[in-house]
Amino acid sequence: MEDTPGTDVANLEAELQKDLANLSARVGAPPSNRISTKGKKFTLPTGESNTSLQGIILDWRHALANYPGVFNANAPQDPDCFAIGTDNPDSGLLKPHPLIENPHNDNCATCPKNQWGSDSNGRGKACKNQIRAVLVSSNPAEDAMPLTLFVSPSGLKNWNAYLTELANVHGLAVQQVITEITFDPNETYPKLQFAMLERHPFLANVLQLRKQHIDTINRPIELKNKG
Repeated sequence: MEDTPGTDVANLEAELQKDLANLSARVGAPPSNRISTKGKKFTLPTGESNTSLQGIILDWRHALANYPGVFNANAPQDPDCFAIGTDNPDSGLLKPHPLIENPHNDNCATCPKNQWGSDSNGRGKACKNQIRAVLVSSNPAEDAMPLTLFVSPSGLKNWNAYLTELANVHGLAVQQVITEITFDPNETYPKLQFAMLERHPFLANVLQLRKQHIDTINRPIELKNKG
């Protein structure tokens, strides 16, 4: 039987799907805007690294993610459920991202994976609770491209204390100051700590950058293995 025009189109679409599947291998991974904290060093996407980091935080979000398997640095996996938002995870208002087809629960507060003792060692949470902070340099240009820094669970207490001090002691939001971020010298792992350096004069520019890059601030967790 000869191929019909519809069959020809289907065959062409199948070939294009194969090309799309191999696209990342052909063009390479897209550039990351994430700051690495591996080895207790802040490593920028440019490769530059240092033991301290200074900048202005445009905004931040709670970022929760549950990973189904055992962690393997050489074989990163995608989360099977995650949430991004401004609501506190304990409020009952933070919910799994709409991209998740089969969430573990309808909200993060009562999710079994987000309870103490739910991780594999029975002490912490199976769902990794982090903060996603999006920041720019201490003297940002109008077209500044923000970078992303994740505050791991070990640094959340320091993060919350820093925001509380800014608000209650200085009457300031984090967007109004230059923040210095360092590693706790008493810990072997990269536990972050925060301090205000000074109030800056770039608030109008910072708020414009926050508005301009709101999609970056709110974006879902990047899936590495999505087919």
